[in-house]
Amino acid sequence: MRRLLAVSALILGAIATSASADQDHMAEHATGAMGLEIPMPQKADFKTIPGVPACTTIAGLRGDPSKEAATLMVRMTSGCVVPYHWHHATEEVVMLRGTAVTQMLGGKPYELKTGSYSQLPSEHVHRMRCASKEDCYNFVVADRAFDIMFVDDKGKQISTEEALAAAAKARKDW
Repeated sequence: MRRLLAVSALILGAIATSASADQDHMAEHATGAMGLEIPMPQKADFKTIPGVPACTTIAGLRGDPSKEAATLMVRMTSGCVVPYHWHHATEEVVMLRGTAVTQMLGGKPYELKTGSYSQLPSEHVHRMRCASKEDCYNFVVADRAFDIMFVDDKGKQISTEEALAAAAKARKDW
C-alpha cells in the first residue's frame, strides 16, 4: 500500500507540474472574460506520467490535480491501453479526436467517437483503449484530486508494474 501511495504521489506531482506549466503558457493567451485560449490538441505540451503507460500523455489545463478538481487534455497513441483502474474522482471525458473504447469491469465495451461524452463515476473500475488508427485526444475533467488505482480483471488491487505489464498484453488482446 505504501508503494501504491508513493507511485500515486509521483503521478500527481508530475500532473501538477504539467498543469502549472501549461496554465502559465495559457495565461499568456487569455481572452479576458471569455476564458482561456486552449491549444489545438496536436500542439499542446503533453507530458509522460510515471506509473501510467507511456502511450498516454497529458497536458494540464486547469487546477492542480494533486490537490483539487482539474481539467486535463489526454493523448493516447493508437492502440494504447490503460488497464483496469479506478479513481477517487468522478471522471468526465469528452472525445476531441479519434475513437476510444472504454469498459467498466464486468460491463460491455462502449465506443467513444469524436464528440462523445462519458462520465466514469468515482471508484468504478474501468479501462480504456485508443481504437482508432489515429491518436486519441480527449478532455478529462476530474471533480477532485486525481489519482489512479490499478486492479486486475477481478477487481483486486495490483502494483503499477503488474498494471503496465497488463497494458502491454492488452494492446495485443483487447
